[in-house]
Amino acid sequence: MLGMELKRVISRPVLYVLLFTGFVLALLPVIATWPGNVTSDYYVFYPRNPFVSWMFFGAATYNIYVLIFPLLAALPYADAYAQDYNSGLIKSILTKVKKRRYLNIRFMVNFIVGGAIAIFPPVINFLLEMMAFPLIENSMYYGMNLVGVDSFTPGLFYNYPFLYILVRVIMLFLLGGMLASLGLALSTAVKNRYVILVFPFLVFMGLDVLFVSIGYVNYSISMMYLFDVPFHWGFPFYLLIGTSGSYVWYKIAGEKNETI
Repeated sequence: MLGMELKRVISRPVLYVLLFTGFVLALLPVIATWPGNVTSDYYVFYPRNPFVSWMFFGAATYNIYVLIFPLLAALPYADAYAQDYNSGLIKSILTKVKKRRYLNIRFMVNFIVGGAIAIFPPVINFLLEMMAFPLIENSMYYGMNLVGVDSFTPGLFYNYPFLYILVRVIMLFLLGGMLASLGLALSTAVKNRYVILVFPFLVFMGLDVLFVSIGYVNYSISMMYLFDVPFHWGFPFYLLIGTSGSYVWYKIAGEKNETI
């Protein structure tokens, strides 16, 4: 079952469209900031490094990445359950696999694929930035004060920058997986794949508009995970409620759906 799911994922053309789009978003900022023809001595005092050049800190394409983030997460596989149901393929699958196993594997694969595609641009961008700039230490001087006292874990950024990048990437992965799970959960009630794919985007934008309109900007979903705000209880709360709620909804509705 797991092997079949993975084969279905890699056979979807939309996956490669999203990967290409993510690669372009990652590459363009690197081209824009790529250092010119300088000697190796110039890098000794060069104020840039991959940590501050990372697209997360305001690259030209980053706002596009933020805007399409929910689509990157949902488009790869969130509509697969609806497609199986509409085509009748689910009946054939469930003659060989128990429904509980089918539902669990589908949820797991969708979560991982959604999260992986969502983090593809920033991960590739950071790797490319490592090719362009030396790994010099972060400093609050020499123009590296991007992460201030009112930012997300500034101590981690200046003392353990690789760990800071890893934490940020993990958070984006979990957010992408959560958004993909919302689409998958909706597919148990709505069989229109276009509605399913746009649903995470609407939730994402709706929460942003809600919290900005009531004056709690730092609690909007995009500000917490895709921009730089201090850590607060909303970070784990969103992920816990969104992921567990999607799973419970998906499992209960999926078990009740008459498929055979």
